[in-house]
This record gives sequence, C-alpha cells and structure tokens, in this order.
Amino acid sequence: MSTRKKATPTETYINNDLPLLYVDDVYTRHRVDGINYLSFRTSLPDLVVEQVRLMIDDEHLHLIIDYLCQATNYFPKKTSETKRGSSK
Repeated sequence: MSTRKKATPTETYINNDLPLLYVDDVYTRHRVDGINYLSFRTSLPDLVVEQVRLMIDDEHLHLIIDYLCQATNYFPKKTSETKRGSSK
C-alpha cells in the first residue's frame, strides 16, 4: 500500500448533461460502517417523488454539512440529548 497522499485535482469537470433537480426533503440513514444513505425527495400535491439517492462516507458528509452551514450562515444547536435506541 502506498503511503503517498493523493494529489488534489486542479480542475473540476462540469457535466452539463445532468438535469437540475428541485428537492424539498431528504431522508437519511446511517450505517455502522460509517456510510450514509441520502434520498432527496420532492413533494407534489398527490405524491412524493424520489429524485436522487446518494451513498457517502461520514468524513465527506461532515465536510458537505460544514460547507452548507457556512454558505447559509446557519449553525443549528442540538436541543436535547437522547439516549441511543430512544424513540424520543
């Protein structure tokens, strides 16, 4: 196994063929192996439509959350502690 750090890409390829999606909800599940499932959804008058599904590791999800908080200047506070397995 190589101990060298991966080089950070200098360019980002923008795929203009991807559609632009509007979402107003996200459903999440966290796995014990540190992988997260995200399902982005749109609510319509008579149904909910899943737009896209993602799998992302904890480290990269935390970076995205940090970026979104900074970009929107919104830093939520944890309101209460709940015990693992609690339904509240």
